[in-house]
Amino acid sequence: MLGDILFIIFLMMGSCYCIKIWAHSQSFSLYQTAWLFGLWVYHLLIGLVFYQYILSNGGDSYRYWAIDSGNPETSNGWWYLFGTGTNFMYWFNYPFSQIAGLSYLSGTILYANLSYFGFLLAFQLSKASFNKFSDRIFYQVIVLSLFFPNVHFWTGGIGKEAFLWLGLMMVLTGIHYFSDKFILIIIGLLLSLMVRPIQGLVLTISVLMVLPFHKTLLPYRKKIFPLAIFLIASIFVYRYIKGSLIYGFNLEWIGDLLEWQNQFLASFGGASAVDMQGYNWIEKLVTIFFRPFIWEAGDFWSLAAGIENTFLAVVFCIAVYSLFYLKGRINIPLYLWTALIYGMLLSVLFSITLNNLGIIMRMKSISIPFFIIIASYLYFEAATRRAKV
Repeated sequence: MLGDILFIIFLMMGSCYCIKIWAHSQSFSLYQTAWLFGLWVYHLLIGLVFYQYILSNGGDSYRYWAIDSGNPETSNGWWYLFGTGTNFMYWFNYPFSQIAGLSYLSGTILYANLSYFGFLLAFQLSKASFNKFSDRIFYQVIVLSLFFPNVHFWTGGIGKEAFLWLGLMMVLTGIHYFSDKFILIIIGLLLSLMVRPIQGLVLTISVLMVLPFHKTLLPYRKKIFPLAIFLIASIFVYRYIKGSLIYGFNLEWIGDLLEWQNQFLASFGGASAVDMQGYNWIEKLVTIFFRPFIWEAGDFWSLAAGIENTFLAVVFCIAVYSLFYLKGRINIPLYLWTALIYGMLLSVLFSITLNNLGIIMRMKSISIPFFIIIASYLYFEAATRRAKV
């Protein structure tokens, strides 16, 4: 108990100090620094809501922390846990939960503070992108995107989304400040690949599709474009060979694996299960982006999800209107292109692999803030052009 108290105090004081140093290094005003601290408190509070939710309803989060020593995969000690996916989660948590004996609450505070640094990077990127408009517009965007509850809920506790969010933000920051912070791209991609390999590969593809268009690399585009295409093709070949070594060198195993995935998720049943296999592509994508609808709510959590999805539908309409006014020209920063491609590729992937609305809300959580930021950017771009006419 004493260890938990001291650990939490250390985390809180350390985070306060880091936020203050970060704000000073970025020349943020006192008002902007206050926003950072407000965002931090907000993130921690929602992390505690996630903590209580897991204690009441259960979930993988608790299993990641309370490692079962009786499991043959986890009984050989810390270093033998190192690997990708769930093994990485066990490996990271082991020193804190098993050696130090810290509680699940301490782990929640740890993850909330780690993932918060992703929001620091998002704040910095938003400020750099929207300063062309006005400070008032910047704060409106911050409220709309970075205070969106769903991403805080799933990244504020012990879980893969906390690392995936931090990894994504490192990559986007590295792209925007490519010359000075290229190393962040490497670290972010490695972190994403370790935590959830398929999402790490999708993020890698997104980076390879965008990075050749960076202004500092354009003089080398004749070499970089073929290299990027080769690397993207190599990723697909690697995934095919890896699967074929298990299931046989044919294309049938891909469909069989997707069928097994859908049946596995459907076996859990529940009110949030949906018949994605019976949907056409439009219905699939509408389900990924906008369901559960608010009228499908059966409890508080589905109602909260429905309200958020209703807001997303409004944001989508604003984006479509802005694109129409801009005549389809999407003039957004390169890091937002990366986030857009990443989010769209994931949405297509989720539409063929997921059939549970609760899982969909969790899996899409880290990309949704950037859809809001992109829609806001397009809207204010259109508004600025209209004001000049």
